[in-house]
Amino acid sequence: MSSVPGTGSGQCPRVEYGLRYAAAATAPSTDLSYVRLEPEIIAGMQQRAVEQRRLLGPRAGWHVGDIAWGLRQHEGRENEWKIRLWVEDGRVVGWSWLKRDGRDRLEHDVHPEYLHLLDEILAEPAARVAFAFEDDDEQRAALARRGFTQPGEAMHFLVRDLAEPPTPPPLPDGFRYRTVSADDAPERVSIHREVWTRPDAPSRFTESSYAQVRAEWPYRESLDCVVETSDGRFAAYCLCWPDDENRVGEFEPVGVRVEFRRRGLGAAVCTFALQRLHEEGGR
Repeated sequence: MSSVPGTGSGQCPRVEYGLRYAAAATAPSTDLSYVRLEPEIIAGMQQRAVEQRRLLGPRAGWHVGDIAWGLRQHEGRENEWKIRLWVEDGRVVGWSWLKRDGRDRLEHDVHPEYLHLLDEILAEPAARVAFAFEDDDEQRAALARRGFTQPGEAMHFLVRDLAEPPTPPPLPDGFRYRTVSADDAPERVSIHREVWTRPDAPSRFTESSYAQVRAEWPYRESLDCVVETSDGRFAAYCLCWPDDENRVGEFEPVGVRVEFRRRGLGAAVCTFALQRLHEEGGR
């Protein structure tokens, strides 16, 4: 781990985790291995997400579920990442997460009062892709200063209020809505792998990594929703993550098995998940 002063106004220490770091700032080491992803790292990033949601509402770029899912869905990926935290008075005020998995994406988040750190946060020469809201001039200008100038594929954030619980539509005969338990792990992993495997990129989701997801805050079985067939297979699924402090849920991920598509089951399982979220206080 290395800790160095920030370059923005004030001295905001940066703490680095991930691949290729010096063991100490004052005495660089030849050991360029990586550290395990400690719970404190995830907790700091998630607390930033909770606070951003409180400050920015729907314009917060991250949800606690994004972070839990992204960091826990596959085992042993720490050597593909470089995670940096900017910490002041014990509180994470910004972070960056470089994904060296072939896409070279740089994810990041920063407190609105610490935007002077943006140039330092985005200073990752290996990064090729980064994100900002289309109308966020300050973030886009910082990205441009760091060479992120070529428009890429747009990502759409979909937001809805949940004042009343929606009613899931009727299912075909023999199908039913339910939530999962630990005993369902093999089938729950099976549907995810089928949905997210591509010819050139098989899914790396396993029962062991699913156990990691289930063990990570704020996962709840009661929000891990599926549509089950009469023979016990899962036709569709939707994992909803809660943020109880802000009463905001997020769907990540959602999927329908190929043989059951074009029947409305994706919308149906999402509506069931919205109903479950409302029952647990999400709005």
